[in-house]
Amino acid sequence: MSSALSRIGTALLAGSLLVACSDQNRVVEPHPLRVSLDLSRGVAEATTPPTSVRWNEIARSLVASHNTNGPSASRVYALVSMAQLDALVAPHDDHHDEDNDARAHARPSTRAAIAKASFVVLGNLYADAATATLLAEQLALDEGPQAGHDRDVAAGDSIGNAAGLTVNARAATDGAAAANCPATPPLPASQFWHDDAVPPNPQPVLPCFGQVRTWLDLDVTKFRTHPSPPPAFGSAGFLAGLTEVRQISDTRTPEQLAIVDNWLDGNNTQQPPGHWNTIASELITRHRLGEERAAFVLAALNVAMMDTHVACWDRKYTYWEIRPWMVDPAITTPRGQPHHPANPSGHACAGGAGSGTLARFFPAEGDSLVAMGDEEGFSTVLSGVHYRFDVDAGLAIGRAIAAKVLRFRDRDELLALLTAR
Repeated sequence: MSSALSRIGTALLAGSLLVACSDQNRVVEPHPLRVSLDLSRGVAEATTPPTSVRWNEIARSLVASHNTNGPSASRVYALVSMAQLDALVAPHDDHHDEDNDARAHARPSTRAAIAKASFVVLGNLYADAATATLLAEQLALDEGPQAGHDRDVAAGDSIGNAAGLTVNARAATDGAAAANCPATPPLPASQFWHDDAVPPNPQPVLPCFGQVRTWLDLDVTKFRTHPSPPPAFGSAGFLAGLTEVRQISDTRTPEQLAIVDNWLDGNNTQQPPGHWNTIASELITRHRLGEERAAFVLAALNVAMMDTHVACWDRKYTYWEIRPWMVDPAITTPRGQPHHPANPSGHACAGGAGSGTLARFFPAEGDSLVAMGDEEGFSTVLSGVHYRFDVDAGLAIGRAIAAKVLRFRDRDELLALLTAR
């Protein structure tokens, strides 16, 4: 397991993300095709991290190495996770260790299926030669003789390949290819977001990502006013928010800057959606979830995360809200300046969707997860790049969409999104 998971376990979750003692020895078996939303109750019998977790980590490394931006990263994780969920075979054997189950000899290899599905999707998203080599090496670890499993690898590979191609077909028609459309900010520049980059960079980040097809077939325009529109420029609410950012900027402490650094996720990182995938992977590993449960958690998380980013980016380019430092040049931004409008906060959108989803799957850690989402959002106020009302909007949107995803109670219901519309 990567050092990233270790850091999450020690730095972010230490002491707070623990299984309640009364639950540690209780095993609750799920319905064969239904995954309980409370995954902290009962420990599956997985002795090694699920294949979906390992390939999720590979996806995060590719997002970082290819400098994928936040909205696009949310799409990467969603596509990979849905392919993994679709590739699951014999889900009723989630609690079995396939390597040690002699009865599984004739069954397709779940490990090979999930690995091949991930391989096919990531190879489509990152088509360079270096990545192709990396992915082939990783696939060999799950399909080669050294994997040591007894199931039918060829059959699993075929299932995974089909799942990956199904997801790639959806990706080809979701509109993401046009997300970087040309866009002109409204005037006057003194009241709306505008290009102040040095050197000039007039194209903001993905102005048309708000038009990308969502998994839930959402009318994302409804989130332009949920929970409320941003305060108008110059209004009392706007000025109060600006005053708070300036006050924090003038008195910023090392402790506050440490919070910013903890959640920064800027260039060449896993991005905010990846941060929550790391947290999810740590929880899945800690609770020893099997393949089906793990894949379901990651798919639900990433569907919520991607749809939240679509809604948040639609709202950003509806209001073109000006950034704090553009209004008050005395506001300092020690960790950089995002190149897109302010409202809502993208970090808060990720924090709302991530915490809202995982808190339901792991309620023993729910309060801590919600607090982490809140902290991620507010870290952007501490860094001088957002107002508090940007954070409030992002958290609300993310948690509202997470609640919609959590209505899907089993694998088949969630997979129906692959063929909808």
